[in-house]
Amino acid sequence: MPPSQVIFENLAASTHSMDVISEDGRTAIVYRLEKGFVAKMPRDMQEGLPGREEFAAETDHAFSVEVRLFERMGYHPRIIPFVFTSTSTTHVSLYSRYHGRFTMDNMREGLLLGEANCGDLQSYIEKHNSKINIALRKQWSLQVAQAIAYVHEKGIIHSNLSTTNVLVHQVAQTPDLFLADFGGSRCVGLDLDGGLLPDDPFSDPCLTDHESPKVDLFSLGIVIYVIMTGCYPFHSGPAPQNEERFAYGDRVRALFEQGQFPNLADVPLGNIIAGCCCERRFETGQEVVRALEAEP
Repeated sequence: MPPSQVIFENLAASTHSMDVISEDGRTAIVYRLEKGFVAKMPRDMQEGLPGREEFAAETDHAFSVEVRLFERMGYHPRIIPFVFTSTSTTHVSLYSRYHGRFTMDNMREGLLLGEANCGDLQSYIEKHNSKINIALRKQWSLQVAQAIAYVHEKGIIHSNLSTTNVLVHQVAQTPDLFLADFGGSRCVGLDLDGGLLPDDPFSDPCLTDHESPKVDLFSLGIVIYVIMTGCYPFHSGPAPQNEERFAYGDRVRALFEQGQFPNLADVPLGNIIAGCCCERRFETGQEVVRALEAEP
């Protein structure tokens, strides 16, 4: 039996002891498997609840969009690693870094991913902010921009970029970032629309063309702002939660609509953040990459 097939069967056999590592997504729950893998599985509603069929259709659509987009993207070092599996042969390749479907008992088909072992970027910053040096913050900003530039080159708008959809993974001395969660994304070339827009404060309230790369560029500027400052715009401390999140969203959206933004004079990479969010001078992710690479 090929070693890769043994790995796949071991993963399938280990699902009885899986841990839930994320229940934050609207359409998915993420479970930790063995050997550095996770399974992203569709959420379900309890039988008999109103709207169950509509929610199942929404979830199936999000997973269908994500599958098609991973097929289009293939491998990139800044995109969350995926594993190719063939449903006909139960073969898995750890080297192609391609997305794979995954099935579990009593669940609809999901996705098999490599695990980002340090969680999402927002949680990581809130836990370790005082220990993150400026060089690493600049490296992370470039890595997120490289991911967005690659996605745009493939004709895809992520459309839900935030610090919770950027994941942190560490195998060497310093942690690196992966971009994840493409279920709400758009691709005109494939006639795909996941139907999402970024949450506040990552959404530009002045933008009307939601198929434009500028959807992601505004979000990218906010992600870089959070990386460099450790907090959301017009907010201090951890990201707002529950009722506070809605009140904050209303307040920051109104400020952005009025053309207001936090003072960037003393914020490292402030000129690039302004180019994404205030001046809106960048047209592509690659322009942001070049600007970041030109920074000392």
